[in-house]
Amino acid sequence: MRSRLRPWWPAGAAAVLLVAALAVPGGKDSSPSGPGTVRVLQYNLCGAAAACPWNAGGSGPGTSVARLVREAARLRPDLITVNEICLTQYSGLKDRLARAGLRMDGTYASALDNVPACGTSGRFGSAVLSRGDVPDGRQDYRRFTHTGAETYTGKGRTAPVHRGLLCARTRLDGMRLVACTAHTYAKAPEQLREIRDRMAEFPADLPLVLAGDLNLPPQAPALALLTDRFVEADAARRATAGGRKIDYVFATRRHFSARDADVRTFPESDHALVQGLFARRSGT
Repeated sequence: MRSRLRPWWPAGAAAVLLVAALAVPGGKDSSPSGPGTVRVLQYNLCGAAAACPWNAGGSGPGTSVARLVREAARLRPDLITVNEICLTQYSGLKDRLARAGLRMDGTYASALDNVPACGTSGRFGSAVLSRGDVPDGRQDYRRFTHTGAETYTGKGRTAPVHRGLLCARTRLDGMRLVACTAHTYAKAPEQLREIRDRMAEFPADLPLVLAGDLNLPPQAPALALLTDRFVEADAARRATAGGRKIDYVFATRRHFSARDADVRTFPESDHALVQGLFARRSGT
């Protein structure tokens, strides 16, 4: 992300999704992708950015929320992760998904509470949704200690940006999942180390999926903190924003193989909608 694309958000914002899978029975319905697979959609909505004035914190026709609902109804994902989304848009997204026949549960965390386009609460952040249940009161949100001294001015005040790692516990077809997302700041690459270290706290036999807007090209040194452990769905490294590849969908090499990926650009956001499909390795 560049400052000219995000006048309300400091340059270098990024997003990271992490999803951890455990074996536990449950799930609302069978996976449309087939047994032993996990389909993830990752979308940076540009939900309240001046670069996308048609969104302006809304969820109606012509917005990124409506686009995401349309694509989710077509692709039937197991998990959806979203960044740059207002709290009000999160509520609208769940409602619209349900009306489209996709009841998805989820959790939300904000990095800011003073974004004018996000309504009276001003809350703006990230969300994780699952076609399985996300139990109430089970949210795990850890703020990053490395902030890069990032601030944002809105609603008449300048406040620090509280980025962090948001996790939600869910269940999908015999797998218990811990789905995590983070919107990291490129000027604070140590945030990727914090993500790596947090995910290392999970047992070694716990499968993980990582997807998001990292705002880093594949050759960036900080990305190596993750690539030793994760395989990417889109090996072709197609551009996802501003002619660069900065959005990813990963999964742990030990537990998953990459089956398919798609990168589609729509006019509602300045980031592509990224899809990753993984097959679980036998015996894991």
